[in-house]
Amino acid sequence: MSDKKPLVQSFPPRWGYFIAIAVVGAVALLFQLVYSLKQNQALFDTQVKYLTENVQGAFYDSATNLKDKYNFLLLHYSHLEGITRLVNHADREALYQKVKVDFDAMQQKDPSLFVMHFHDPNNITILRVHNPKVYGDDVTNTRPMVVYVNNNRHQISAFEAGRTGLSYRINTPFFSENGQYLGVLEFGVKPEYFIKRLKNRFDVQARLLVKKRAFKHFKYEENYPVVGHYSILYSDPIFNEVEIHKSEKSQLIHKDNKTYLVVSGLHLDSYDGHTLAEFQVLEDITHFYQKHMRSFWLHWVLNVAGLLVFLILVYFILKRYSDRLMRSMNTISVLQQKNEAMKYSSEIDELTQAYNRRFFNQKLRQLLHYQDKRHPVSILFYDIDFFKQINDTHGHLVGDDILKSLSQFMRSHLRSEDILVRWGGEEFAIVLKEAHLKEAVEKAEELRQAVAEKTWPNDVKMTISISVTELHENDNLKSLQARLDDLLYQAKESGRNRVEFE
Repeated sequence: MSDKKPLVQSFPPRWGYFIAIAVVGAVALLFQLVYSLKQNQALFDTQVKYLTENVQGAFYDSATNLKDKYNFLLLHYSHLEGITRLVNHADREALYQKVKVDFDAMQQKDPSLFVMHFHDPNNITILRVHNPKVYGDDVTNTRPMVVYVNNNRHQISAFEAGRTGLSYRINTPFFSENGQYLGVLEFGVKPEYFIKRLKNRFDVQARLLVKKRAFKHFKYEENYPVVGHYSILYSDPIFNEVEIHKSEKSQLIHKDNKTYLVVSGLHLDSYDGHTLAEFQVLEDITHFYQKHMRSFWLHWVLNVAGLLVFLILVYFILKRYSDRLMRSMNTISVLQQKNEAMKYSSEIDELTQAYNRRFFNQKLRQLLHYQDKRHPVSILFYDIDFFKQINDTHGHLVGDDILKSLSQFMRSHLRSEDILVRWGGEEFAIVLKEAHLKEAVEKAEELRQAVAEKTWPNDVKMTISISVTELHENDNLKSLQARLDDLLYQAKESGRNRVEFE
């Protein structure tokens, strides 16, 4: 038989090694490409969020600045005996002459100032500085903000429409120097004030939408364009060219080779918390978006080029630098372990090994966002009664031992899916998943009794007070915390060592 060579010869071992590493390297670079593109997108999203938050912050700062400015004026007038005397005697002619100069100066400095209005305690107009010919009318049925301030005698600021105009109003109870209540001093600025402030700070365009029901007391008929339940009081022309989804607070719109960031949901509320006016702000971020896209394609080109170079040189590179690669991988592993350790330490209370307040708030946001009646969640909030006395009597080291022992004790009485949180000091919270209020109250009573019956470090006997509530559909962090605090306060006021629930 003659020797025949096989049609397909096997690769030498070094070439098999090259092919294997080349394939692995190619896959790794593809993953790197995907990862870098995601990172690039995440960076862009973060920058868009930063722009959005800047606009939102500037908008709501405007309302705060308004209140601060007119509070200063109120303080000024309340210390002028001549002013308070004229208001008290409803001497509108003399009062008008006294404050007209100030009003004109304020309007010259801020043309958006629309209203300066004195009301007596019975909601009767003493003087409209902006319209002095109209006075003596009863605004009880048209101006609920005035009625509210006269009844409650504390300041409110909100959006409200009168008979002749729409304005953001700061209504403040007005007292004489000797404490006599004289009625309401009101300042009002046109909503365009907020638009002007935003335009002065950012290169933006804006639109103002007002609920149609805000016009119910208007003396004159106004024919404003309408969008759904809103009338358009002000709009820059660009809003006629783009379609905005009102349900989204922040959105990107691409139109005619331009990119716009639209921020919606900037609203001014009525005195009772109902949204009446909403602002939409549009910013041209074409240059910013183009820069992002250039970065996007640059990542593509660089990663693909790197992949090609890698495939050509991988054999020689891996042969020379395999040890360095291993060291780099070890370094990455160490960094990942450190990162996990940092993440753990950022979520765990060092003393009690319970979750900390930061983790609790994050978890509550998730639970509130995905709240489902089929999967109830209840919260227990408790603290140790007279813990300061324990610390003062036995020392802080014993107090720390008690906190640690209490945490271990609680965990032993909870299910694996339940979450124990140290809120701060001697205050703790427990998240009970799949638990209705009744079940949570029963668990709270069980824990309360168990704590009271147990002897703690240094032979300490102690009790706890507990508040219990179930998450509601419309809850937020603020309302939930307020409800738990109120219930815990009731437990304390009712003698401690109690469970209060709602």
